[in-house]
This record gives sequence, C-alpha cells and structure tokens, in this order.
Amino acid sequence: MEKQTCKTCSNKFSGNYCNICGEKVITSEDQKLKYLIGEFINAISFADSKFWRTLKSILLNSGRFSRDFMDGRRKKYMRPIAIFLFANLVYFLFPLFTTFHSSLGNQISTYNFVHSDLASELVHKKVANEQTTFQEYEVVYNSKTKELSKVFLILVVVIIALLQWLFHNPTRFYLSEHLVLSFELVTFMIIVGVQFQGVLMHFLRFIGLGHIISEMLVTSIALVLLLYFLIRSEISFFNFSKLRAILNSTLGIISFAVAIYTYRIFLFFITFWST
Repeated sequence: MEKQTCKTCSNKFSGNYCNICGEKVITSEDQKLKYLIGEFINAISFADSKFWRTLKSILLNSGRFSRDFMDGRRKKYMRPIAIFLFANLVYFLFPLFTTFHSSLGNQISTYNFVHSDLASELVHKKVANEQTTFQEYEVVYNSKTKELSKVFLILVVVIIALLQWLFHNPTRFYLSEHLVLSFELVTFMIIVGVQFQGVLMHFLRFIGLGHIISEMLVTSIALVLLLYFLIRSEISFFNFSKLRAILNSTLGIISFAVAIYTYRIFLFFITFWST
C-alpha cells in the first residue's frame, strides 16, 4: 500500500489515518457538499445528546455528573467548564435577574451591607469630581459591570470550591473534586435558581399574581433550590448518609453566600476602577 505523508506531523504511514496524530487523509469525497452537511449533522446530534444528558443529570440527580466525571465516566457528558460557560452565556444574553452582575443600585443599597456605605461614598465623590450626574454614571457603570461579570463569574466557583474543601475533610477529598462539583452547582443555580425563577416571576405577573412577588419569595425559592442541590450532591457525589448530607448542606449555604458577597464586592471595585 502506498505510503502517505501526514499534513500535520509529517509522519509516513499507510491507510486513511495517521498512526501518530490521528489526522485523516482528505480525499475528493471529503470535499463534497454532502460530506460537509453530514459532518455538521453528526456534530450537532453528538453535542445535542451530550448536552441534554448533562443537563438532565445536573437537574434531576445533582452531583452524579461530577462524580462520574471524577471517576472517569466522561464520554457521555459535556465537560464541567463547557456546561458552565453555556449557562453563563445564556444568563448574560437573557438576564432575567441581576444576581451575578449587580447593578449600581444594588451595590450601594443596604442589601449588600458589607460594603454598601463605602461604595455609596466612593460613587458620590466620583460623580462630584467628574461633574456628572448619578444617573449618567449609573448607565456607564451598569454597562461595564455586565461586561466584566462575564469574565469574573468563575471567581464564585473557585471560592465555593475552596470553602467546601476546607469544610469537608481536606485529607480525604481533592480540591479538584470540589472544583468540578462547584462548576455543577453554579451551573444549576444559573439555570434553575436564576433563569427558571425569572421565567416563573414573569409568568406570575402575566396571570395577574405579580403582587405576591417579593424579595422574601425570591430568596426563599433560591434557598430551597440550593438546599435541594446540596443535599442531593452530598449523597450522590460524596456518598454520605441523608443526615450527614443535611448537616453538610448548612456549610454549603454558608459557602455559597460568602462566595456571592465576595464576588459582588470584588466586582464593584473592579467596575468602579474601570469607569
């Protein structure tokens, strides 16, 4: 059989695929439109099946996706970072809540009590020094913080992973395990805790029940969803008993709250210094 020269690694080989790097020999058939259409359909169907399988596992059996990934059962799923980036993209294209890109109004309100007073003072000094109005600066700030939050949202994942690693036994579990599970947790909260809940709130307004929507209702639903994920993942990922899972979930809520507040403080100062 005639030897082929690989276009990628210059290896000499026989057959249709390079035995070193796996590059395929391109023939005239591969250049035809029907081949390209077939490749496109195969790629879409493959990605689609992986996406739905991953999403189903995250929503209905929280923690199993991460456990399978850490145990080496990865072929049937998307990678944790990939599904996280997808959820991130959907959120920033259709932001039904400003949970992860807090507006200036939220940053200086008493809701973010850790840094609100300082943030308000800095903003009003900046407005006075630049001889502009608060409303004009608010437009600039909100646009910039939305842009920056896309980059720094991963900070929430890292903080949760570090805290959960410390709360659990650091000698028994690897930090990488908590990092993978944190990607799944934040993905879950973006899709269900933010986007789905946003759709639910719009639906309530549509059917005339907008008057029941309150900060308490939104927070309560988010807390229930977070507890659901944490308890399920403690059982599926760590194989803990139900009692241990419930107890550990309390620490998980603390981790999530600390991560969100730290992220918002960080995002405020980064945005403030960039505008």
